Amino acid sequence: MKYVQQAVERRKREFHAARACARLAMELLGELPVAIPAAPDRSPVWPAHLIGSISHCATFCLAAVARKGERHGAIGVDVEPAEDLPSELLDAICSPGEKAALDDKLPEERLLLARILFSAKEAVYKCQYPLTGTILDFQDLEVTFAETCFQAKLQRPVGMFGKGSIFEGRVAFAHGCIVTGVTVPVARLGSLTA
Repeated sequence: MKYVQQAVERRKREFHAARACARLAMELLGELPVAIPAAPDRSPVWPAHLIGSISHCATFCLAAVARKGERHGAIGVDVEPAEDLPSELLDAICSPGEKAALDDKLPEERLLLARILFSAKEAVYKCQYPLTGTILDFQDLEVTFAETCFQAKLQRPVGMFGKGSIFEGRVAFAHGCIVTGVTVPVARLGSLTA
């Protein structure tokens, strides 16, 4: 946790609250609630028999934990404030197709939808990273929404996932925040590595 030692106090509180959530999630799963250190790349280091994901913002934190190989091969979650995405970030976050889809929405909805899109991409990033070790760019995914669900399509091959691979996830709102989550089912991993 060296990198958090140099962080501002608010960041330290968020980090520790998120780790407390992870330990509670392990307890709820019937597991021993152990510490979750950060790897040199700042990703959480889970016990060998568990998978999980952690996210936090200034007002909310969450963790999702499962036993490796039971149902899910990977999990990714993200939480963001339910606020408009700064408009200057649109070009960095959104693909041309995503920007065109946002243009079809009401002007007062566009930037909040862009924040949801950002959160969905973050959840997919956290889901695939333990499997591939690949750092994705926002342009590496194209996200489409249907109600409370989303699909994120890879725009290039990433590890075991070919170009065009789709990650399916969900979107919810809680405590003034956007929450997104995605999993890769074990059955899908088996077909990718066979």
